[in-house]
Amino acid sequence: MTMAAEDPELKRRLARLEGRMKDPNSEISVDGLLDSITSLVADCDFPAIRRNKNVENFLGRYEKIVADVNNSRMKADDFEMVKVIGRGAFGEVQLVRHVSTRKVYAMKLLSKYEMIKRSDSAFFWEEREIMANANSQWIVQLHFAFQDHRFLYMVMDYMPGGDLVNLMSNYDVPEKWAKFYCAEVVLALDAIHSMGFVHRDVKPDNMLLDAQGHLKLADFGTCMRMDKDGMVRSDTAVGTPDYISPEVLKSQGGDGYYGRECDWWSVGVFLYEMLVGDTPFYADSLVGTYGKIMDHKNSLSFPEDIEISRDAKSLIRAFLTDRSERLGQRGVEEIKGHPFFTRNDQWTWDSIRKTVPPVVPELSCDVDTSNFDDIEPDETAQETFPVPKAFAGNHLPFIGFTYNRAYHLLSEAKASLDQVDVSIQLHIFMGSERCMLYIAVGTYSITRLVACISCCTTQIDQNIFWKLLKSSVFSSIHCHTSLIHQNTQ
Repeated sequence: MTMAAEDPELKRRLARLEGRMKDPNSEISVDGLLDSITSLVADCDFPAIRRNKNVENFLGRYEKIVADVNNSRMKADDFEMVKVIGRGAFGEVQLVRHVSTRKVYAMKLLSKYEMIKRSDSAFFWEEREIMANANSQWIVQLHFAFQDHRFLYMVMDYMPGGDLVNLMSNYDVPEKWAKFYCAEVVLALDAIHSMGFVHRDVKPDNMLLDAQGHLKLADFGTCMRMDKDGMVRSDTAVGTPDYISPEVLKSQGGDGYYGRECDWWSVGVFLYEMLVGDTPFYADSLVGTYGKIMDHKNSLSFPEDIEISRDAKSLIRAFLTDRSERLGQRGVEEIKGHPFFTRNDQWTWDSIRKTVPPVVPELSCDVDTSNFDDIEPDETAQETFPVPKAFAGNHLPFIGFTYNRAYHLLSEAKASLDQVDVSIQLHIFMGSERCMLYIAVGTYSITRLVACISCCTTQIDQNIFWKLLKSSVFSSIHCHTSLIHQNTQ
């Protein structure tokens, strides 16, 4: 009889620990623990650091194991790049096809070096959390997240309809269309706010259209979690100049204090832009734009040569006003109840997702990129971390970033990590034996991995970890892979 069986309290503690490690949202999930040891090895593997005897001994025990773990987990080579479809300050977005499943995704690459360098404006954890945990038809979903020495990778839904910038450049948007897209943006933002986040960069570039033409919000790299009072505190003016609200603009260099109402301001700018063709506070210079935003009571005007309904003007003015008076300050229902939305017979708030959108993309295949601009390959040398002379811990901020949506959904459904789970994961995740390595670790001996992480500098037999990965794990994987092959042939 084992000690755990003899000691109910110990059994309870171990069960609680194992439950936390099987939970993909836990900070000590299996993926998080594997991230820990791989990051630690990466940060120690430099000549100046290896001079330390303890470090050298640690690397001697775990260097080979970590190499095998890295080779077994998802990596960039598991995807074929079709085309670069976006580029930003921190990296680029690629259209990719998964080598094994042949499914098409959008894959976002973020430079680890740039994330650390610009940590005041890089909210990669928030972006991952929103896309991973959002169970909303209005938000682009994350399927996988992984990392290597240089990049963070986020594998997301591909939205072949392009963004609203593309749509507005190809069509003169009538008010009926503007009403539809504005309503879908309202619902998408309500989903973000309900998760406890403020977006802070609402603009047409971040509004993407799926294959049916419906809108989803994307790019959550500026999102910030609200405090219990529904407010955020920031001393950085985050966002895009033409769409930024006065209260966010005033936060630069000071004590920024604002809430979800800053996003409703941006919706007002977006609606104006759809109807007029320009943003309401555009100026030839950044100073000029900011000046108009701060003086919005006097600078907001509507061109006389463009027909805009009274309801549309009313809604825009209700958004582009002081935050204390702004529509949405008391909740999304007051926005939904505005006459601009209620006076229509095309859809209701409950049926809009089932309504045929104004524009349905014409797609020739699953990798159609006709709604995206051509982007030249970036051949400039990418900056990376310099070789450290002492322990720098450059990879530590990214521990726990790894994510697998199929694993997450199984956890939400309270599915146990048993043999059935292994089979499902093999079929959904990669279709190859190596993919289950890290999940199987959690299935068969979860506490051994904890010991490996928490006591990495003590005398732990390296064969414990290695045998764990090589023996019962692969025997089960081999068995269930054979069953999958039989069932899919």
